[in-house]
Amino acid sequence: MLSVTRMELVDSNLPIVGCELTPKMYVSLTSDTVSTADVLNSVPIEGQFLRYTWYRIESDANAIPCNVHPSEPTTIQCDKCGNSKRFVAQSNHCSPKCYQDAWLSHHKAAHEESLRLGEEDMILPNHVWVGRRLRYQNTDPSFNPKRWMIGHTRTYTPTTKDIGYFLKLECDVICAVTFEDLKRSRTLETSRVVPLPTPFPRNLVPVIGVDVRGKSKPFTVLTYNILSDTSASDKHYGYCQPWARTWTYRKHNLLQEIVGYNADVVCLQEVQNSHLNGFLAPELIRLGYDFRYQRRTDKLDGCATFFKQNKFSFVKDYCIEFDKIAQPFVGVDTLASQRLIQNNIALIAVLQFVDPSGNLQQICVANTRLEVQLVLEGVKQDLKDVMLWQVYRLLKGMSTIAEYSKGIPMIMCGDFNMTPESVPHLLVVTGKVDPSHQDLKYDPNGILKPLAELAHDLPLVSAYSAFSRLPTDAMFAKHKMSVNSSSVEPLFTKCSKEFTGCHDYIFYTANNLSVEGLLELVEQKEVVKNVALPSPQWPSSHIALLAQFSCIPTYK
Repeated sequence: MLSVTRMELVDSNLPIVGCELTPKMYVSLTSDTVSTADVLNSVPIEGQFLRYTWYRIESDANAIPCNVHPSEPTTIQCDKCGNSKRFVAQSNHCSPKCYQDAWLSHHKAAHEESLRLGEEDMILPNHVWVGRRLRYQNTDPSFNPKRWMIGHTRTYTPTTKDIGYFLKLECDVICAVTFEDLKRSRTLETSRVVPLPTPFPRNLVPVIGVDVRGKSKPFTVLTYNILSDTSASDKHYGYCQPWARTWTYRKHNLLQEIVGYNADVVCLQEVQNSHLNGFLAPELIRLGYDFRYQRRTDKLDGCATFFKQNKFSFVKDYCIEFDKIAQPFVGVDTLASQRLIQNNIALIAVLQFVDPSGNLQQICVANTRLEVQLVLEGVKQDLKDVMLWQVYRLLKGMSTIAEYSKGIPMIMCGDFNMTPESVPHLLVVTGKVDPSHQDLKYDPNGILKPLAELAHDLPLVSAYSAFSRLPTDAMFAKHKMSVNSSSVEPLFTKCSKEFTGCHDYIFYTANNLSVEGLLELVEQKEVVKNVALPSPQWPSSHIALLAQFSCIPTYK
């Protein structure tokens, strides 16, 4: 006899606009057989099938969700914010503890910023948090909620019409012959539907480019580590609400953010093959992009490079598999294998401008994610020699293409997991390393010898160093302050509890490319209030970088 023993939402009980809800079913087929598969009308079991009905349930129209925990109603609000009508949306909280935590982390800073701007009515006495009780809950015992039927499929995607309402799913066992309800139903209820949080808006900041006549029309390149589902674990990102870490939720925020940047070339890292084929590729192809993809060696994720077909046509791609290059150094040494086989790759694409004037200018774009670590007895070790070697091998591959295609503009971007002014970073931007550097003294596998070969001739410059050239006007002050004065790299591109700093870069050849604009960086106070990334507003632990370039003509 067919029956449903259990029905649950695995990722989260919080329904969010645009994020599909698919319950996990536990269906009893016989006395000792339980399945999680669906039982459709077209393929009934023992003459029975499952019918689904979704309902929108009326809730108290006065309920306002908590700013921090949107599934909970507001019960307390900042007294000053409520009276002055400033920061109201950010001052609603579900409990005194929720409010006090927010006050200590960011809300107090908002009041102090208001004082700096002369808004004295926003300052609280002695900077002590004060809240007023709000009672939005409906306490009328005669309240009988209405419900509306909204769907008949197992999966339902909440819409803006559902915001503020509860959702209820009924699953009934139906006779396939008479279509009679056999009265063996299961129900599932969610919390209130909340809007999809929108990413923090970021603007393109014009910078001083090279003043040369005949430059190409500007084009933009984006790099973004989107955080794979396999990496978004509770172990590393337990501070982020579980529902905000799910791919079901994050994919919509990621797509909204990526599409909003409207980049001509989009370089993504940590892209799982199933997420590429099942979501990202179809959505971006629909918007006019083509793409190339390379999965990391023996991993589920890889690098994807998308490009607008009305701007570029594909010429050729290359893949650098660092594990294959490392094989001569490995042999039968187990420890050498653990150190050198890191599953990293680089995807290099040569693209040609689609230009009706007949200009056949090409560009070369490298997209990579380099993570080099060894875990022995639960302790992580950063392998600085292996990181340097992989960066060098990537530069060598780029140099080979530059020699073959004289004068081709080159862009190298991605998540390098290297910090500014480290030896690998200095190799990229200076073309050489200091042989006396401490990090070069440990080379147990002999991969850095001879040291004299750790060099390259590509005139690579970090795109974000252009922020250091901005005028000293107050209008540009925050952008100049968003890069480190010494390394002229972003203060941070990754923000987790384990690490906050710069790991992502866009490098370019300065002899044939000019930086015309840069996507503004994120102020740390914007992510501090979330403790760390990812968060409901930020779908990855990394932030996206984008540079606008023009090609400088070469004269022979």
